[in-house]
Amino acid sequence: MTVPPLRVVFIWHFHQPWYPTFDGAPPALPWVRLHALKDYYDLPALLSEEPRVHHTANLVPALLDQIDLLARGGSDAFLEIARAPATEWDAASVRFARENFFSVHPRILERHPRLADLRNRVEARESLGAPDLTDLVVLFHLAWSGPTLLRDPLLVHLRKRGKGFTESEKNALLDHQAAFLGKVIPAWKQAFESGVVEAATSPYHHPILPLLLDSSAGRDARPDLPVPVPRFSHPDDARSQLFLGLATFEKHFGFRPRGMWPPEGALSEGALALLGESGVSWVASDEAVLLQSLSAGKRDFGEGDRARAVFRPWRLSGVPSPDIFFRDRVLSDRIGFSYATWNPADAAADFVARLLSIRNAAPEAELVVPVILDGENAWESYPDNGAPFLRALAAALAARPDFEVVTPSEALSRLTVPPGHLDRVVAGSWVEGTLATWVGAAPKNRAWSLLHDAREALGGEIAAAPLVSPADVLTGDTTPAAAKAALFAAEASDWFWWFGDDHSSAHDAVFDALFRRHLADAYRALSRPVPPALLEPVDPLNAPVVELPGSALWPEVDGLAAEHDWAGAGCVRGGSRGTMHRGAGLVKQLLFGASAAGDTLFLRLDPEGDVSVFHGQMLRVEILPPGEGNAPVVTDLHLSPGVTGDGVLRVGLNRALEARLPCSLGARAMLAFRVSVLDGAGRMLEAIPEEGWLRFRPPGPASSPASARRAGRAPA
Repeated sequence: MTVPPLRVVFIWHFHQPWYPTFDGAPPALPWVRLHALKDYYDLPALLSEEPRVHHTANLVPALLDQIDLLARGGSDAFLEIARAPATEWDAASVRFARENFFSVHPRILERHPRLADLRNRVEARESLGAPDLTDLVVLFHLAWSGPTLLRDPLLVHLRKRGKGFTESEKNALLDHQAAFLGKVIPAWKQAFESGVVEAATSPYHHPILPLLLDSSAGRDARPDLPVPVPRFSHPDDARSQLFLGLATFEKHFGFRPRGMWPPEGALSEGALALLGESGVSWVASDEAVLLQSLSAGKRDFGEGDRARAVFRPWRLSGVPSPDIFFRDRVLSDRIGFSYATWNPADAAADFVARLLSIRNAAPEAELVVPVILDGENAWESYPDNGAPFLRALAAALAARPDFEVVTPSEALSRLTVPPGHLDRVVAGSWVEGTLATWVGAAPKNRAWSLLHDAREALGGEIAAAPLVSPADVLTGDTTPAAAKAALFAAEASDWFWWFGDDHSSAHDAVFDALFRRHLADAYRALSRPVPPALLEPVDPLNAPVVELPGSALWPEVDGLAAEHDWAGAGCVRGGSRGTMHRGAGLVKQLLFGASAAGDTLFLRLDPEGDVSVFHGQMLRVEILPPGEGNAPVVTDLHLSPGVTGDGVLRVGLNRALEARLPCSLGARAMLAFRVSVLDGAGRMLEAIPEEGWLRFRPPGPASSPASARRAGRAPA
């Protein structure tokens, strides 16, 4: 039997929501500019390095226009403050800098001891002088510089200095970065012209197409899902977002791409028909959407059946459907969430082994394995921004004569078996195969209601307005075209992602405000009064990410998880709390606290399922001492059932995982720590928090006699 080559398709997705408001004010958040400096320029060259390994880059049009605005001299709120001399900052600017200029991944932060020291001083509520604040601005922007920028002589000099920067050096760095932004879009154009990277795009503002067509689409996969009332249903908006997206991509690159990553991989039958009518040749989504669409999700798949089903293109019958690729979730998530802590060669070998297991499950089949994920956020967790891993992966794949790493268009052109035909598609996305991330929870549905009200109130004038790029109406225009642009910006998937308690970030309030601001700007553009509902947060009761300890602790640490032992503990829920969504992990919740003296840290990890998931694994606890340049104190605890350790360092594994270890910081000192569960080879399985550190100040002696006994010292 001749075994067909296994074809692998990589699709990297790059997007940001529309941050500028429509009154000329600078964008509130800097992520387009900062990712352009750190990621967007270097990645096209990196993806083009190995000519035998092809990639696809999906660039969202709203992102492209924002990069272009920045390259033409645009700014943002962070840059506006950074540009001003620190000696002239008012109290609000100082507060802004203290709250925002430490927004750096902890792996990167640790490379800048002075920045880490400033952060510790802010956490300790110490004041920062003008020289400190100037250093903060420079170090923040150095931390957000990518490999090419960091090789520049100016940045080499500044990094070597490490601190004590002057205002002229700060301005030279910011000027240098501003000029660099103009190179980003040409770098992608060069990658597309190389033939190694295929281009793809999305509707302009990255809206959830199935929900624009019908906000009740979430019930297709979740019949019990609460949906917005009244229903939002505006196919013309979906069509306009799609048309503007394709036209904008063509404006920047001179051609229209053949394929598209529908926003969040969200598909429905109506969305597929619209995409096909618009000339889109291929689209992509998640394997869960396919599996629940086959036999209404009731069919049990063995590994061979699964490989034959998932790893081939499909089309929806009865409509002009584009070809559909469905991603392998395991490989996509391993790159996005796991491989960052692995040796690059080991990670590449694991990736190849997974592909071989897929091939062995269906050796006779013509298989195409799509790997699709975020193209920017994942690399912050990797050493050197992911370059060693990507190079090791490319080398491992190129060395396999039985593999072909191709683009979606190349995969389709080489098929000898036509795509399969689907009788139906259950509306869903890349997140668990449903649309519940963007509709269903009360805050999400309230946002849809606000969008519906604006669309109904302004719809007549908007319908007749010309379709323009929002970049052309950012100066407070009072025209129907400006109103349409502002309302379309509020249709982006991002705002709905952050509403509710399934995702959270340090900037939830900003995302909430931007959504409402875009809708308010639509009313203002037509000289209509802004409804009072848009002046209040959509999600005013968003639960905090971390519940801080309320009293000191001294639990038994026997793994029995006695609730009285942990009364007053702090709590972090497991699962998705960062900017990247992942499925349920090992840990349901982490309880934590400290002794009254502040010299002992207590941890309790409750498993998501059975406690046996911890058996044979390793718990890594990192405690960050205060002070400039201090490295984390790392303690690795090997996990086995029962109680191990002594009076100081102790682990109990029974109903839950409990641990006690010294922290030696003293009463009322700020304590920063993070926890990871590693496998037997030392590779990370899950980290809490996923990014950054948990910080708290031990609350001191407990108020009640019972809790005071628990907060005392260990028995002799």
